Amino acid sequence: MNEPVLIILVNSLALVLTVCFSLWISRRTRTAEGWSVGGRSLPLAVVVLTQFATASGGGMLVAQVGLGYQFGWGAVTYGVFTAGGVLALLFLARWLRRHDFVSLPDIIKKIYGGHRVLMTVVTLMTMVVPFGWLCTQLVAFANLFHQLTGVNSTALTVAFAIVGLLFVLPGGMTSVAWSDAVFGAFMLIMAFVVGFYALHAAGGWPEVAAAATPARAGWEGFVAPGLLTIGLWAMSLTPGTMTNQMYFQRIYAANTLRTVVVSLIGTAALLLGTKVYASVLGMSAFALNPRLGNPEDAAGTIIAGMPLILSVAYSAFICQTLLSTVTSAVQSVVVNITQDIYKNYTARDVTSREILRLSRILSAVVLAAALVLSLAFPSALDWIVSSYAYSAVGLFFPVFLGFALRRTDLVGPYTGIAGVVAGVLAAGIAHALDTGVPYVAYGLAASAAAMLITGRLTRSRPRPGEHAPQAETAG
Repeated sequence: MNEPVLIILVNSLALVLTVCFSLWISRRTRTAEGWSVGGRSLPLAVVVLTQFATASGGGMLVAQVGLGYQFGWGAVTYGVFTAGGVLALLFLARWLRRHDFVSLPDIIKKIYGGHRVLMTVVTLMTMVVPFGWLCTQLVAFANLFHQLTGVNSTALTVAFAIVGLLFVLPGGMTSVAWSDAVFGAFMLIMAFVVGFYALHAAGGWPEVAAAATPARAGWEGFVAPGLLTIGLWAMSLTPGTMTNQMYFQRIYAANTLRTVVVSLIGTAALLLGTKVYASVLGMSAFALNPRLGNPEDAAGTIIAGMPLILSVAYSAFICQTLLSTVTSAVQSVVVNITQDIYKNYTARDVTSREILRLSRILSAVVLAAALVLSLAFPSALDWIVSSYAYSAVGLFFPVFLGFALRRTDLVGPYTGIAGVVAGVLAAGIAHALDTGVPYVAYGLAASAAAMLITGRLTRSRPRPGEHAPQAETAG
């Protein structure tokens, strides 16, 4: 049996077993709350591994290995900003746990009140990162498995989207989180194995370092991407991580505050570890083939030389890693649509059963939309950075500046709307003009300024029935 056929058979079997496990574990919770936040009962190991597995998708396997190929330790610099964003959520953890939130827009509602326009624009911005991640995973799967099997990339993308749908439908967060725990453990083992294999295949670290040159393998590698690129990462990845709903949902789903705190620290450490893995793998690929036309093919260079058993195992590692993030992203976007748009615009009580049924229908719609866009724009790194950047400029200050000012009379719905709209518009204009300064800087500055100015002009006073932000107690 040749290698491509064996890879297809093994991964098909693994996917069937995964879907069966998802169906079995979903029996724990078949309610809207179970679908949205896992019944708020996830233990520590599950929370850490689902955070890690969700964050370590196509970016780790393709885009960040590509960064390691180009810049060596520069991929670790990238990881510092994502890990920093995860750790920053510790400052909100206690306050978040005091409220029965389901989504990130619930935070906005608590701070500003339930103004429909504000809730709609915030909900749309919240979906940017999960949707961008979803497209990233589809692109990464097609790129890697095309190299492994020779199967047409479009057919692979379509097939993977269908499998992702079958996986997320039964239990939402419940099935995703518990399955992620299994995936995450397997991913950690395979990352160590593949990292050591890549070093060995390239002749050991001395050979890799010599081939990569000090510009990649020395201290210079940490700043090799350039100050402009690092500035863009700093202003997009950290605030983008801090406004990534997929992390918030796992905070809501944890069983205790201690679980939240330990899981965030553990997730940050594991994320940094995966960037070390990406750097080593990328530099090893450079030592083996320094003339790749596309850096995102670096992972494929390592895979191509693997022994059959390791190659098949690595293909399963790829598949499960990508599937984990696909299902988390779909579930996150669907929660926004059902909880923050549908329920807000429905002038009647919505039953748990109705939300559950709608969530399953919307899962198919969201995956179909991501499939079309991923086929049209097949670049994994572009999806990651752009989604983080626009999420950051639209949500960072409305969430965190709003939280800081929540007990003042500067916080009202128009303050939040101004922050979101000004941030996105300023970033979009600067992006289109291709300014020398990272476009995220313009968006963040405009968002903060618009909030402070609007807050001064409106001096919000709560109307009857609205939440009064100045009555919010310290958390």
